[in-house]
Amino acid sequence: MSERKAPRSPSTKTDIASGGSPGLTDMTVGSPLRHIIRFSIPLLIGNFFQQCYSIADSVIVGNTIGTEAQAAVSTGMPVHFLTTALFIGLSIGATIILSQNYGAKEMETVRRIIRTMVTFILAISIPLTVTGILITPPLMRILGVPEETMDMAVSYISVLFIGLTGSLGYNINAGILQGLGDSRTPLRFLMISTVINIALDLLFLLGFGWGITAVAVATVIAQGFSWLYGIWYIQRQYPELELSLFKLGIDKTIFKKILRVGLPSSIQQSLFSVGMLLLQNLVNRGGPAFMAGHRNATLIDAFVFLPVFSFFNALTTFTGQNMGVRQIARVKQGLKSTMAVTLSVYAVIAALTIIFGRFLLGLFNPDPDVIDSGMRYIYSVIPFSFIVIIQFMLVAVMRGSGQMMVPLITTILGFIAVRTPSAYILAHYFGLNYIFYSYAIGWVVSLTAGAVIFSTGRWQHKSLVMPTAKKDPP
Repeated sequence: MSERKAPRSPSTKTDIASGGSPGLTDMTVGSPLRHIIRFSIPLLIGNFFQQCYSIADSVIVGNTIGTEAQAAVSTGMPVHFLTTALFIGLSIGATIILSQNYGAKEMETVRRIIRTMVTFILAISIPLTVTGILITPPLMRILGVPEETMDMAVSYISVLFIGLTGSLGYNINAGILQGLGDSRTPLRFLMISTVINIALDLLFLLGFGWGITAVAVATVIAQGFSWLYGIWYIQRQYPELELSLFKLGIDKTIFKKILRVGLPSSIQQSLFSVGMLLLQNLVNRGGPAFMAGHRNATLIDAFVFLPVFSFFNALTTFTGQNMGVRQIARVKQGLKSTMAVTLSVYAVIAALTIIFGRFLLGLFNPDPDVIDSGMRYIYSVIPFSFIVIIQFMLVAVMRGSGQMMVPLITTILGFIAVRTPSAYILAHYFGLNYIFYSYAIGWVVSLTAGAVIFSTGRWQHKSLVMPTAKKDPP
């Protein structure tokens, strides 16, 4: 990877610090809603393409290999997510710190954050890969994965772990740019990766006949290319950020701040993964058709929720930049506008999904049992999702301010303490077809906790701005 960079000049540094550099957005001035919508549109398209990864895999697998292969993919993903939860949480923390410092125009601190995170992902990726490969088989057995899907699930997830560096690298590239207000460039990376992934899926599966391993290999290659291309592009487009695989080093002060801010999110992500594994254990009891139906329905649900995630991330970045210059009233204005737009958009999409649910599920797998299983999920979850949308918007503001304990608290209360036990109680008394009502039960508790914490106003007094020292530490 070349480290060649365009010459830096005082005028170029001024542009990027003031939000004048192409693609970067200073959200501390101008209409809050306009900024949030403009920022969220590329995120929405990007999330669409990211879902295309999973959807393409599921459609191709379901229509060429069969229901057992779809079940294998479904049961393996929570294991993969559990192993990477630590990094995901720290990456979220780094992005929020970066956005606040960019809002405060502390560009030297921004560069140190970037250098620290790049170094960290290179150091942690190999241990995570080895750990993931080793724990996958025993976890599959603990989850009660049916024997007919066990070998395929282990093979699929093991290959994904081999390509972990590319996946983590892409996420940190996207996090850096989104923290600086650029949601368009990560979209470019993701579109390229998605096209490569789908093309390789078809080549390896239909052309070479590699089975389920083909899907994992295609994903690894696509994500790795996206990561390396992203580094090259950022080096050329934003040389002031000094993103490089060869200019490494961890700033201890910044890394401690990232740990302090990111660890609650890491724990939250881990607990979420554990909850998903426990729920997956219930799903696995229903057999391959029930597992495949659940997998396909969650993909549709994720697709329906794309606008929510996009507005959530946009509001988080907006809050981070404005908290950097202490514009509390502006943050509240952005929250009200974003919540109204998000709920309106979701209501329309959710209604269409319920109406056309059977048709959509049939695209993944024509098996009637699989479709029936998926519809039970849709009827149980989507009508109640407005509850979690309100919670998401409140959490976006508190997370953008740096109050990272809130998602952890709401996850412990709503997901671990309420949703997961509720699912097992519903399964025991009413059967597996009713376990997905546990989502709404947990969401009510999470929203209540989040609203109470938000109302205290403590988030308004958080600051993650780190003024540049007069002399760089060695």
